[in-house]
Amino acid sequence: MAELHSASQPKEDEEKLSPTIRSAIADLRVKFAAQDPPVLHWNANYVAVPITVDVELPSRGPVGGVDIRKREPIILLFNRKSFPYFAPYVYSDRTDFSKTAFPHVNVTGPGTPAWFCLHRGSIDTWFAEHTVVDLVERARGWLRDAARNRLVPEGDGFEPTRAVDTLGTFYYPPGDNLGRILEHWKIHGGAAGHVVTSFDLLDDESMAEIGTTGYAVRQDAFVSPESYADQKSLAFAINVLQEKPEFKSLFQRRLFGVLVWADESTVSRTHFGELPQTLGELETWARDLGLPLTQALDDYLTHELHILAGVPIVLAVRRPQQVLGTESDVELLNFLVSAGGDNCPKDGAWNPAATVFLSDHRTPLTPDFARQISALPADGAAQPTVIFGAGALGSKVSTHLARSGSVALKIVDSATISPHNLVRHALGGRAIGLAKAEALKDELIRLYPGQRDLPIEAVKGSALFRLREEGFFDGYANLVDMTASNIVFNALRDADIPPTVRVHRAEIAHRGRLGLLSVEGRDRNPRIDDLQTLIYDSAIEDDAVAAWLEEVKATRDDRVGSGGLEDIQVGLSCSSATMRLADEVVSFHAAAVTRRLRPYLAKDGPSRTDGAVYRCFLGDDGDSRASTRTFAPTVVLEADAGWQIRIAAGAVETMSTLLRKHSPTETGGILVGRIAAPRKTIYVTRLVPAPPDSRGTPWVFTRGTEKLPEALEHVRRRTGGLLTYVGEWHTHPMGGSDLSDTDKGAVISLRSILDHVGLPTLVTIVTPDEIRPHLFEPTSPPIVVDPPRRRFGIIRVILGWR
Repeated sequence: MAELHSASQPKEDEEKLSPTIRSAIADLRVKFAAQDPPVLHWNANYVAVPITVDVELPSRGPVGGVDIRKREPIILLFNRKSFPYFAPYVYSDRTDFSKTAFPHVNVTGPGTPAWFCLHRGSIDTWFAEHTVVDLVERARGWLRDAARNRLVPEGDGFEPTRAVDTLGTFYYPPGDNLGRILEHWKIHGGAAGHVVTSFDLLDDESMAEIGTTGYAVRQDAFVSPESYADQKSLAFAINVLQEKPEFKSLFQRRLFGVLVWADESTVSRTHFGELPQTLGELETWARDLGLPLTQALDDYLTHELHILAGVPIVLAVRRPQQVLGTESDVELLNFLVSAGGDNCPKDGAWNPAATVFLSDHRTPLTPDFARQISALPADGAAQPTVIFGAGALGSKVSTHLARSGSVALKIVDSATISPHNLVRHALGGRAIGLAKAEALKDELIRLYPGQRDLPIEAVKGSALFRLREEGFFDGYANLVDMTASNIVFNALRDADIPPTVRVHRAEIAHRGRLGLLSVEGRDRNPRIDDLQTLIYDSAIEDDAVAAWLEEVKATRDDRVGSGGLEDIQVGLSCSSATMRLADEVVSFHAAAVTRRLRPYLAKDGPSRTDGAVYRCFLGDDGDSRASTRTFAPTVVLEADAGWQIRIAAGAVETMSTLLRKHSPTETGGILVGRIAAPRKTIYVTRLVPAPPDSRGTPWVFTRGTEKLPEALEHVRRRTGGLLTYVGEWHTHPMGGSDLSDTDKGAVISLRSILDHVGLPTLVTIVTPDEIRPHLFEPTSPPIVVDPPRRRFGIIRVILGWR
């Protein structure tokens, strides 16, 4: 009969226990009536209930001969104050139960029971939905799986040491230490070794940055034997300066520790359910694992590197499989030796009674680590990106990017933070009065404590001037405009951006109901103005976009009269205190925009031959939907009098299709789009094909009018008057893109209407080889027409200008 930990524990006065504990004990006594489980006093904080459970063993006995028995005694420890909100601890009651044979055993001290880890996540969260009897069944299942060698699913990797009670935190990138070990093995034929490491002892402010308290050290650098003296002198100098108030925030106290590893061929399959608690025990334990800790400590002490009381020790133990949660088969264990006061080394020797604590580890948040946590692939980070606008949308998108490891950002904004900005901005109250760009940069840098030289820049100034600044985009691959400014939009449209920079624009419209992201194509084609016009065009089929443009038209007409403005403000400027828009609306669109931007900003993202428009709709009730459309390059044609005709690829494809379909007969129709007269630009987004009453022959086309006024009115209404009739088109299947005399007569008829309202007349000829625009301004010379040989009929009423 095995000796039991519970055998020496006195009985508990059950009447003094909480009702919830007494109820749980009653349930156990019902389940295990034959045992009539006793209630024992464990200590001031816990009460114990020992139970024996039946274990289902393999027919041939436990795998590998491990010591799991048919009947196993266990102990449930109930916290007197926190039960049932915290699950009882479950221990083995056997004093000879192995702490090294099994995974999923929490570390405990010598002489204390083996502590089962029954859940990979939070056992307390699991227990919130279960009973104490369920907990016992889970422990029985743990013992059954231990007997079958199934505590860790096959292929899951090696279970790391489970430390619950730790003292202190070591802050370092595991990859740095693993890389040093691998380098040593490669150079020295896999030999064991050690390296002295410098650490910074973090003060309270620095510990707050990494979310820890108590004792914390941050690994600084590896120290070669040749530089021991120099590094020790530097450490003393730093520690002296750190005591001075004027330098206190600049330096952390410096100390030294060691990193120790065994030879490459030494692999340990032992699980550590119990760890040494004194330096002497630690040296013996390390020696058994093939770790030259004693030699490392002798080297450390010989060179007088013991500056402060604490000595950080990192021991590397190679495992038979990749360690769970890591990318290596080497497990790094952190120990803190308390070697100060009475335990300070004397006469050149360590005190073996010096206390040793297992310490916690934190991986510094680096951009690469942030990318991994964000579940982004190795090539998923954004290439260097310029951000125009650090307002509500820009600050949140920038933060999303930086939090996921994309820190190569140059943020441009001329404004400062006002109190009302905080309602929707990513920054908090401490930023009031600060420049938006600079404050956002500082906040993003604070995401990565201890990281030097992060490539985040801030520019307090106008995006307009930056667009004209030579070399401003050098080294950058992306530009994202989130200024919600028509002025910046126009300047960006006209700017001579380096061909290596990809241009994007994000904005929020329709009082927060609509989020828009425009992505230019290769060589800036389609350009942002082409994409904006195509957004307007989408209203013809999309009710949500139509509702927005109709509302904009109503507002515009109310303020300046019908037809008073050519352009509209697409994006909402959230910098105004009069803007009514909730923070969660901006956050929603910022998240959606970032999600769509990521692949475009990355190096190997989607092909940039085509442009794209992403639309995201958020209803007042919280319902949402999104859609993406891609657009092939715009066909750009130079016309008379310095005009430019920009025809959407879809419209060009329709022209080509109709030409082939009707050849050798001529066909045609009207062009729909918008005229930007100040820029002498006409945007064509779609065609209206020949009405049913049109007539075509191989020599002449006469456009009809049936249902044409209704079609144009539908376009105007759906787009808030932004798109309308902009010209005529017809085909010459037999070739020849000059205007025939009949075409010239048609131009004269059109000009008699359009010249009087100050609009250009556009007639476009489509042949199998080219598309040729013929444009006439109101001030263009009159056309001379020979006797007509070709008819091209135009009926005045369809234009709607009377």
